[in-house]
Amino acid sequence: MTHSVTPLEVRHDVNKFTCGKDELDNYLQTTAKQHQSKDVAKTYVIAGDGDPNTIIGFFTMAIRSMTPKDEMPVSMVKRLPSNVPGYTLARLAVSKSHQGQGFGEKLLVEAMTKARAAAKEVGGFALFVDAKDENAASFYKKYGFTPFPSNPLILVIPIASIPG
Repeated sequence: MTHSVTPLEVRHDVNKFTCGKDELDNYLQTTAKQHQSKDVAKTYVIAGDGDPNTIIGFFTMAIRSMTPKDEMPVSMVKRLPSNVPGYTLARLAVSKSHQGQGFGEKLLVEAMTKARAAAKEVGGFALFVDAKDENAASFYKKYGFTPFPSNPLILVIPIASIPG
């Protein structure tokens, strides 16, 4: 079975999605479509093969405000301007019934690919993520994200380090 990542559409049943984190469930159910219609953020989903309206997982991306390089990991800031542009992986979640099956990795790789493509067209140094907890931060670290010294739940990967 191949599951493709597509933009969130009206046909997708957001109300049945549950990942075990109320903050993420509520965002998808009440806010994601509004943010998307106002071009505040863009949400992408993996839907079920048998039911293309059922959401298996999702991620949301947005432009990140300029980040002071002094807040970032020291290993990344050499020769950068005092404020660094980038993108935010604002949310990523997989439904409880599909966790542990590789969908989180598929969503993350897709988000990283989109950030790399956007940076190639308009610039941007890094992809940032604000992890919801230590478990989420550990997940991102496995894919090359580095935590901020002052807040280990904020992680970053330079666009140049994204494979592809």
